[in-house]
Amino acid sequence: MELRVVELAHAKGLTMADIAKQIGISRVNLSNSLNGNPTLSRLSEVAKILDVEVAELFKPTSTGKTVSGYLEYDGRIVKVDSLDAVKRFIAEVEAE
Repeated sequence: MELRVVELAHAKGLTMADIAKQIGISRVNLSNSLNGNPTLSRLSEVAKILDVEVAELFKPTSTGKTVSGYLEYDGRIVKVDSLDAVKRFIAEVEAE
């Protein structure tokens, strides 16, 4: 998942160097820790400085609406992963 730390920092008038300084590490160290596999602890520190929830540090994975789940009808279970799959299932049920 991609982070949006730079975007959020910019909105607050901060740079990555400002955030790193508040945490007590170098800007390079901060960048490396966020670009690799950031720890929850590091994400929490950054979120606190930016005054946001940790979840807000992440870019949304999808710009559209998603459908995902299982439908059951008359003992038959079907996995759906799109609106089209739901529509096909409904059409099949109505055709019975």
